[in-house]
Amino acid sequence: MKRFALPVALRTRSPVRHQRGMSIVELLVAMTIGLFLMGAVGAIYVATSNSSRGSTLESQMNEDASLALEMLQQQIRLAGYSGFNATGARNFQGLGVRGCDGGFSDNTATTRFDGMACGTTTTGSDAIAIRYEASALNTQATAAGRPTNCSFTAITAWDIGGGITIPLADNRYYVAADTANDNIPTLFCRGMDGSGGTGFDAATALIPNIEDMQIRYAITAMPVTDDPMPHQITSYVDASNAVLGATLSNWSRVAGVHICLLARTSRPVPSSGGSRAELGSYVDCNGVRQDGNEDGFLRRAYHTTVQLRNMRPAVPANYGLAADGSVRNPWAHLSGEQ
Repeated sequence: MKRFALPVALRTRSPVRHQRGMSIVELLVAMTIGLFLMGAVGAIYVATSNSSRGSTLESQMNEDASLALEMLQQQIRLAGYSGFNATGARNFQGLGVRGCDGGFSDNTATTRFDGMACGTTTTGSDAIAIRYEASALNTQATAAGRPTNCSFTAITAWDIGGGITIPLADNRYYVAADTANDNIPTLFCRGMDGSGGTGFDAATALIPNIEDMQIRYAITAMPVTDDPMPHQITSYVDASNAVLGATLSNWSRVAGVHICLLARTSRPVPSSGGSRAELGSYVDCNGVRQDGNEDGFLRRAYHTTVQLRNMRPAVPANYGLAADGSVRNPWAHLSGEQ
């Protein structure tokens, strides 16, 4: 009998193996591992997202505070600036800066620089007023080339006394709640308008989320007649000190202005697992650590000291006798003794 041989392909083919599915135990283990990995990735994403949002809010706070300090620095450097007349005398010889502990008695009043009054309390945010001869070079000029105030409104030249007519800027800065923007604490300014020294613009909101402003004067030793003007700073005094005359009787001693701004973030910062009290701790403008802040806002104090360039050295008046025969104080126009 003849035998038939199987084809090579059939003789070498492996036996068919049946595929086996995952057991219920293996499936549960795989699901558990997957859920664990998803949870870990989710936790990392949330932490990274919170950290990123917190960094963004902190950066914005730093920018707001830096811009506010830069604006105040620019204004204070101009304090007391004046041009000269044909005889070489300064057009403006009055006070260039003054401040109030706790703010002015009325921030909305149209009272001029000399007539402003401080509030009855020294707590709260300070306020500062600055005067200087404005020009198209030291302000943001209008299209017509006229100087402007802190609200960018044109200033009209007015009689500042003694028959001197110049565009004297009279700007004041303070911190208040912005009622038009959810009562956010804001740095405001208000400047003399174009009515020729008779009125002021409405308050202008400059920088939001500025909660506090504290001002101190850097002062030198008392000047001595016929001696060079002292320049070494001996101490710092509060904002109202020079106005009240408690210990600082002569404005020629003021060499600079120290400003501290307390800024906060625009929104509460994600805690990322930390407590709100720890997140909200900060050192205020008086150097005191503040704890227990539960509103979630991050706060920081920012400091700067600005030299009064246009008031140093101060320019004395002529020596001579007063109407009562006493020796005239040559620095009277720079103090409360006039």
